[in-house]
Amino acid sequence: MATVIVKELPKSGTLDAVNLYIKDAVVFYPSVHEPKLKYNSTDKEFSATVFVDEETKDKLLDEVMVNKSFFLVGKDKTSRPPRKIKFPLSSQVEEGKVNYDLVEGMYGFNVAKPEFSKKGNRMTVNVIDKDGNAFTENVGNGSKVNLKLFGYKNQDNQLVVTLDTMQVIEHVPYEQKGAADSVVDDVLGVSYQVKKAEPVDQEAPQEQAKPAAKPQAKAEPVPSYDDFDEESLPF
Repeated sequence: MATVIVKELPKSGTLDAVNLYIKDAVVFYPSVHEPKLKYNSTDKEFSATVFVDEETKDKLLDEVMVNKSFFLVGKDKTSRPPRKIKFPLSSQVEEGKVNYDLVEGMYGFNVAKPEFSKKGNRMTVNVIDKDGNAFTENVGNGSKVNLKLFGYKNQDNQLVVTLDTMQVIEHVPYEQKGAADSVVDDVLGVSYQVKKAEPVDQEAPQEQAKPAAKPQAKAEPVPSYDDFDEESLPF
């Protein structure tokens, strides 16, 4: 069973903020070293799908009042049509498709953090190992982690949270699957990587002027939410 701890932060103006810790959770598809594109958007974000047991889910909803939707693996469906099971089991999808057998019986929710704050500062997520050292490997599906989320109460008294720190406790190596680069051939009885055709230069390579790089927001270390004000919030 996961453990939930709420630590209140010093009040800043009218803002009630906390650090929310979820220990011994399981994650799928964590993008914590580099942000990825948001769905139907050109903006990017850090994110992870988090799985907890039913008791932990109830505590997060009923006591902490976190502003999240939870889906039971293999059962609960998405709200938008066409409705489908949010986190399907292998028995509910075609062979080779994504499944969540590893977390059957658990409840999943998504947590994220924008690439940039409202001020345009580049944001990051702390990723550490059990001893507090930087964890630089990609985190694979099924890894067990401790999460530290920054949260604040909205006008409905619900806790809005963003990803702050991921501590990897039990690491499952990351396996990259590129559907466009691999083929499963049921006739040959094998799966193999597809070699991509590369263009051949007809002329000797010449040095070309590189386009001027677009100015980017200066990378800054992740803000410590133990000392913050409303203007520093990334929302």
